[in-house]
Amino acid sequence: MSLYNLDLNTSLRKKKDAKKYWQAVLKRELLGTAITMNVNKDPKSTYLELLKYKPKNKILIPGLAVNTEYGEVIVYAPNVDLYDYNIFFEEKVSLKRICDFCKKRQFLVSIAHPFGLISKSSTYLMGLNKLEKFISKNKIGVEIYNGMIGYLSYYMYDSFFLRKLRELLDFLEFNEIFKYLGLDWFFRRFSRKLDQTSYDMVYKFEAAIKLGKKAKFVTAGSGTDSLFQIGSGILVIELPKFIIDEENTLLKNKEILSRIYNKKIKAVGPPGIYTDELFERSTARITKQKAYDDLLYLTKRSIK
Repeated sequence: MSLYNLDLNTSLRKKKDAKKYWQAVLKRELLGTAITMNVNKDPKSTYLELLKYKPKNKILIPGLAVNTEYGEVIVYAPNVDLYDYNIFFEEKVSLKRICDFCKKRQFLVSIAHPFGLISKSSTYLMGLNKLEKFISKNKIGVEIYNGMIGYLSYYMYDSFFLRKLRELLDFLEFNEIFKYLGLDWFFRRFSRKLDQTSYDMVYKFEAAIKLGKKAKFVTAGSGTDSLFQIGSGILVIELPKFIIDEENTLLKNKEILSRIYNKKIKAVGPPGIYTDELFERSTARITKQKAYDDLLYLTKRSIK
């Protein structure tokens, strides 16, 4: 038995980048991914395009991001037949219908980024208490780590960049020249916004983990269509060699999804090394750059 990393929430912005997609998977040392294009973005042809270039020893699980009445959910299946069911392509389809339909066909349903954007997140649209009961009753999953939402929170309080930024803001806020010019209020406001953003990000990360305790299973992924960010959220799974060597794609995907459904996984989180039941956080430049880019994005939104 060996440990492998999977990114279970990826998209492809341009089909011509299919080869680059797999180069990114190889570079991040992932066993494979699930391609979870939104139903409005031609998911079947994207899957088939990626499948053409898939390295022999890698995994590609068919998936869909479905727009339900209560936000976005991800559906996983072992084969391409997933894309032929019209129910998934209905706008704001009933979440209960999706769950019942998938249960009959042994597809997996996972609540995507439950504390993400309000317009797409089930927690905000359904309410936390109601969602917890629904998840438990219908035996579905929760995406408890999404690279687009949770990644920055992992670095929020201890990165060198953030420490230096706070030191700079404190200096500018109390500098006599800026006080005289009446600009100290701007730096004070900026600093408070950064604090609030930090708190919000950490809360979303922790709340998703707590919600996952009510779920039948949990998932994790980068939640991105950026090749640069593939692998920024991963699920760590332990698999025997015979599954890795299995040449039948359907059987291989079925076995992996079965293990995820039965919570036979080791961890979820940011990229790194799983050891002694903990993650050793990656110190690679790419992870720091990702955190930096997320910070700039969130800061701009906070100021606005």
